Amino acid sequence: MVCIDFGDQLFKTIPVSPSRIRVIKMLLWLHLLSTETRTWYGVHKKRGQEALDYFDILPEFKNRLVHDCWKTYFDLACMHALCNAHILRELVFIHEECNQVWAKSHFDLLLDMNKKREEQKMIAPFFPEESLLEWHQQYKIILREGRDVNPAIIPAPDAPKKRGRKKQTKAQNLLDRLEIHEDSVLAFLHDFRVPFTNNQSEQDARMMKVKQKVSGCFRTIEGAECFARIRSYISTVRKQGRTIFQELKAAIIGNPFIPDAPATG
Repeated sequence: MVCIDFGDQLFKTIPVSPSRIRVIKMLLWLHLLSTETRTWYGVHKKRGQEALDYFDILPEFKNRLVHDCWKTYFDLACMHALCNAHILRELVFIHEECNQVWAKSHFDLLLDMNKKREEQKMIAPFFPEESLLEWHQQYKIILREGRDVNPAIIPAPDAPKKRGRKKQTKAQNLLDRLEIHEDSVLAFLHDFRVPFTNNQSEQDARMMKVKQKVSGCFRTIEGAECFARIRSYISTVRKQGRTIFQELKAAIIGNPFIPDAPATG
């Protein structure tokens, strides 16, 4: 899932791991951008760059994008933050299924960071620099403990090069992400507007999944796209505190509700 920030508006989205929807016998991708005041859905056969180019929303985006580390998003020329809900789930798996203590320590550290951030919000709009340095040091110490148990795989100098990604354990893959993208994982500490999780996006995706459970599938791609546009409108109208029935009537007669443009700053 993803987050976009236009000026002082923080937009959460779901293209990181977009939902799958069934259209006849095909599985397509449901892409979602959402905030507390707006929702947008799009349907496409692809998940990555082709879909982003087709929708033409994120390629020009320059502010903060929150997602689950899908590589395509890192190709965008914007700031990034990772959804910690995904990271917490992986840490729970590695602790419970692989019996690795560092994962529990890192799980507790992230939750403690978020708790302290909520407390800090009550007294100041940011952490002092020394507190941020301390958080990052604790973060690195735990990752070093993880590396002691899961050393990085370094191929021999004379080993033949193989195509594709090197085979690693789940713990090694997670450690790679936590090390490489430390600033993105901890972006919520540096910018209090950045959400710790993308629960807003999960909630906005729920209705589309309910639709799938009830109907089973869409009969045509055009029908799926039309439904996505209608749901985008209805969800946005609800978030804006307006009457859905009245705004649907207004849209039918050619006078749809259009929210004000987000403030810039």
